Amino acid sequence: MIGWFNSLDALQRVFALIAIPSTVILLIQTILFFFGLGSDSDADGDGLADSTGGDDGFALFSVRSVMAMLCVGGWSGIVLAEYMPSAPAVIIAAVIGFVALICMALLIKLILRLQSNGNIALSNAIGKVGQVYIPIPGNMSGHGKITLTIQDNFTEIEAVTGDENTIRTGETVRVVSTDEMGLVVVERIMPKKNGLS
Repeated sequence: MIGWFNSLDALQRVFALIAIPSTVILLIQTILFFFGLGSDSDADGDGLADSTGGDDGFALFSVRSVMAMLCVGGWSGIVLAEYMPSAPAVIIAAVIGFVALICMALLIKLILRLQSNGNIALSNAIGKVGQVYIPIPGNMSGHGKITLTIQDNFTEIEAVTGDENTIRTGETVRVVSTDEMGLVVVERIMPKKNGLS
C-alpha cells in the first residue's frame, strides 16, 4: 500500500488522501446501515411512522452522500490524473463525484421510502380495540401502554385516557384519537353483563 502511494504523483496523492479515508468511512456506514445501527429512518423508536408526513427522505448533503462524492471523485481523480493534465482531471473528477452524491441521495430516498411502506401509521389505530399492558392513569395524568393489531402487525403503543379512573392491566380499550405527542387516546370498553352491554 505504501509502495503504491509513493508511486503516485502529487495530484494523485491528493486524490488518494481524499479517496481512502472516505472509502473507509463509507464502508463502515454501509455495514452499520445494514445492521440497523446507522439508519436514516425518520420513524420514531417504536417503529411508528410520523402521522404528520414530514419530509420525503431526500437529503442531498447527508454524511453518506458526501462520503460517496469524495470516495468516487477521489478514485476517479487518481485514474484520470494518470491519463490527462491536472486541470481537466480535477474538473472531471469533481463532476463524477457530484453525480455520485446525487445518486447516493436518490438511493437513500428510495430505501427510506421502502422502509416507510412497512411502518405503522398511528392514525390507523383509531377505532381499534386493544388490551391494556401497562396501567393507564386517569384524567390524562400519565401514560401506560396497550397492545393491539394495526395493519396486520401486533404492536405495543403508549396510551393516555380521559377516563376518571386508572385503566388497569388486562382491561379492554378502544382507541378514540391520537395526540400531538404521538400517543393514542383510549376509552374503557365496559364489559357486558347478563348479555347486555
